[in-house]
Parts: sequence; structure tokens; C-alpha cells
Amino acid sequence: MVRSTDIKEREEDFLGLIVESYIEETKPISSAYLCNKYNLNYSPATIRNVMVALEKQGFLSHIYTSSGRVPTQDGFKHYVESLKKEDIAKYTPLDLDFCPASNCSIEKLINYTLDILTEFSGYTSLVALSGKDGRLFFKGVRCIFDQPEFEDISRLRLIIYALEVRMSEIQELLFNCNDEKIKILIGDDIGFSEISDCSLVISGLKETDVGFAIALLGPVRMNYMKATACLSSVREQLEDVVNEFL
Repeated sequence: MVRSTDIKEREEDFLGLIVESYIEETKPISSAYLCNKYNLNYSPATIRNVMVALEKQGFLSHIYTSSGRVPTQDGFKHYVESLKKEDIAKYTPLDLDFCPASNCSIEKLINYTLDILTEFSGYTSLVALSGKDGRLFFKGVRCIFDQPEFEDISRLRLIIYALEVRMSEIQELLFNCNDEKIKILIGDDIGFSEISDCSLVISGLKETDVGFAIALLGPVRMNYMKATACLSSVREQLEDVVNEFL
């Protein structure tokens, strides 16, 4: 007889495999795919039963009757909550070359940060400054066009609209999270209907009067381990330089 804790652990393991496979493949994941890719010691029928259980819990869904499953927003949230530091540590920290504050303007620092975040993550990067000269900066909108989720032009329009028209609201959202090492908002949790098909991974630095927030915007099917590792690495190396400016 299998203990309930063992069943729960197995479900957690399979959800992780399905989410990570879906991130990579961008298509529904079947039991046969999991068996072949991970050389699992379970029959496809056993895996299908686990997938049915995960679907009943709201973590997976069907797109077509005969297809595999795809993670739901709740499935992604559950997956993110279960990520461990050792999972994120699989990604090598970035070795960056931030210029010292004495030789660098704040504009150059922001542009470098945006370029690095986009280059290493593959997602749209954002930097928000608070204070009297507070603004929102972003780069890498081109990355949105590379995501199959956004081949529908109407969805693209909504994302561009949010970035251009609701900048002050997005800026405020980032500021509310800029004293946290990492904050992940998935889908509806962002609070913007235009980008409810996206996720935001946010980090930042907060001083007495001003703040400096960095973030990555991508599809709900984003590589959260890579995005988190990238933001953590940039934040850590940026901290000393930013403190000189602020």
C-alpha cells in the first residue's frame, strides 16, 4: 500500500517534470513523452493516473481531448512555490562588469542592466527608479515576439499597450516589490488584464527615499529558474554600484 505522503511526493515530482518539459517544448506533454525523455520506472498508465489527479487539483488542463496536458496558472504557481535554492543554483552566476559609479552615469548603468538582463534571460527587461526623477525603462520587447503564445497579434497589442500606456502603474507595482530579493507574479496575480498571459519576476534595492527595481517580463511558460538566477545575480552585483548613486 502506497502512503499518501508518497503519492503526494510523486505528484509533486511529476508536476515539476511536466512544467519543465512544457517550458522547453511549448506543447502539451503526454505520458509517453515523459517516459521516453526521463526513462521513468513507471508505466504510461500510471503516469496518466497521476496526470489525471493533478488535473483534478487544477494544476493541469487539456487543450484537446486526445492531447497531453499543459500546466495551468495554478500549476505554474505551485511549481514556483516548490522551487528550491539548489534548483536555481544549477544556473551559473553571471560574471558582470558593472562600471564603478565614479566612471558611470545612471543612464549608462540602467542601459547596461537592461541589456544584460535581456541577453542572458531571453525576456523583456524592466528597470524602475523611484524618487523625484523616477521612471520606468524597458528593453527587449522583441523577445515577446519570439514566444509562440503571442503569435496572436491581438495579444501582442495588449502587452505593448500595457508597457506604453500603463507605465506609471507598472512602475508602482515594481516599487511595491523592490525591497524583496525575488518576487514572482504569475498571470492574474500581476493585476493587469492586458498582461494576464504573462509573468513578472521582480527584485530590487530599497533605500530611505529612493528605490531601484529590476524585473523580467515573459510568458507564464517562462523558465523561472533561469529568470530567478539571472535577476539574483544582477541584483547582487548591482547593489554596491547602485548604493553609490543613491
